[in-house]
Amino acid sequence: MNVLCLFQKFSFDASTIYLDLINELKAKGHEVFVIAGTSSETIDYKSIDHQAGVNTAYVKLPDQFHTDKIRKGLIQLTIGWKMLLCAKKFFWNEKIDIIIYPTPPITLAGILPALKSHYGAVTYLMLKDIFPQNAVDLKMMSEGGLLHKYFRNMERKLYRCSDKIGCMSQANIAYVKSKNPEIPSIKLELFPNTVRILPRSEWQTKDKTCVRFVFGGNLGKPQAIDFLMEGIRRLKDFQGARFTIIGDGTEVDKVRDCIKHYRLTNVRFEKQLPRDEYEQQLSNADVGLVMLSPDFTIPNYPSRILSYMQMSKPILAVTDRVTDIHALVTYEARCGWWCASDDVDGFVEQIKKIYEERDNLTEFGENGRNYLEENFDVARSVEILENAVR
Repeated sequence: MNVLCLFQKFSFDASTIYLDLINELKAKGHEVFVIAGTSSETIDYKSIDHQAGVNTAYVKLPDQFHTDKIRKGLIQLTIGWKMLLCAKKFFWNEKIDIIIYPTPPITLAGILPALKSHYGAVTYLMLKDIFPQNAVDLKMMSEGGLLHKYFRNMERKLYRCSDKIGCMSQANIAYVKSKNPEIPSIKLELFPNTVRILPRSEWQTKDKTCVRFVFGGNLGKPQAIDFLMEGIRRLKDFQGARFTIIGDGTEVDKVRDCIKHYRLTNVRFEKQLPRDEYEQQLSNADVGLVMLSPDFTIPNYPSRILSYMQMSKPILAVTDRVTDIHALVTYEARCGWWCASDDVDGFVEQIKKIYEERDNLTEFGENGRNYLEENFDVARSVEILENAVR
């Protein structure tokens, strides 16, 4: 089948679930076309990039990840029509069987009817963020206001224009159905985050006197960075835990300021690292951290857990009380621990408990790796997409 992928951000240099999906589609003999947004100044926007055998056309976008919410919203509104113009310029004469696109953004709703009509293709939404509700939860948007009503109508249009809606978990499916009862149940299905399974690497706790925790990825309001830094501050004098934070985002200055103000020696911060250096940092850690704001009312399912499972790292999930990550980590995969991200005392006690139970780290890590192989192999995602076309 011929697959057209629409991504607001994509790079062959970054290890993501979308790169793994594209590579697996190619490995299974499918032709892949990508339209992707980028703010890079070195990209050739006038021709198709054929890297890795994938036909990729880039759309120039302003940097929306280091700006205020109003400018980011305006950028989101332009993504759709820029992608449509790009499709007409480079891929209009191609035969496309399925169009796949994740959220964010939801603003692709405006161009899907034109693409679907032209190509006669199946439209498949990979639902990763539930917007605008997540913005309401984080108090970035007022529920019932004009902006919320506009984006809520666009969200509903996106669901109507999508032949299939792939949700990350069963809790996601239940949530979407409860908030959008007009969606036919047959349109909703499980489409979990998946990765290419890499060979196992040997790992064991190297330093029995200390447990090393790592948090890597986006540092924004959804990740409860204030909570994380307060927990680390309270553990300043505890010798059994050390923390590494790696990433970039709107909350970077808060991390730096907290480390400097409280003279924290139990945490190290790296703004961003190349893929190989990041993976080396991860391999040297003992426990991977997953952080989510306590304000969420939607069941988020961060893909970050997959990189930890890939490397047989146990997970400490510090999240809201709605997400089913709690169930995954504590009893479905039995690969770690959970505590609420509105309970700093509970976080501190959990860190100390993990230190006391550090002899179990290897077992929990292996449990996570086994669960990954059984449930989150990217080949499963390709099979779901193939079935959608059939």
